[in-house]
Amino acid sequence: MPTVSDASPLIWLSKMGRLALLRKLYGEVVIPEEVYREVVERGFEEGLGDALVVKEGVDEGWIRVSKLDEKGVELCRRIVEHASEIHLGEALAIVLARGSDTLLLMDESSGRAFAETWGLRVRGTLYVLLRALRGGMLGKDEAREAILHLIEKGFRTDPRLLARILKETEGFTPPRE
Repeated sequence: MPTVSDASPLIWLSKMGRLALLRKLYGEVVIPEEVYREVVERGFEEGLGDALVVKEGVDEGWIRVSKLDEKGVELCRRIVEHASEIHLGEALAIVLARGSDTLLLMDESSGRAFAETWGLRVRGTLYVLLRALRGGMLGKDEAREAILHLIEKGFRTDPRLLARILKETEGFTPPRE
């Protein structure tokens, strides 16, 4: 089932060399045009390597750039106008996910809270890593290293959530075949 993503999970997973996890887990990832501009176009302008990784996903077709209709864009404008902590890319991803009734990947707490008030299922980068661990795409040590690498690179999360996730990672036992 495809999922909708905001910029942050794409950027962080690319920086870690783990963007392909999204393809393995969801098959297709849909992103709004503004997220593409933020991650790829601005990323190229700033010389960021993760921009190339995301562009390759778009070129390969498993990351699909989607354009909202004018009604959706107007709704996004109103969201940004009335909820100043939510950026345009986040608003577009929220509206896109709402229209497709699918999982939304987003790390920013204000955007997540807003999306959840609309009944959306919202998860973030750490969830992707845990799901990859549970699905056998990452080993226990790989998942722990990836999570710690995120934190070292500046990824911010609630310390209690981080502790819970690291504890779950440490205690994970793969199912027997």
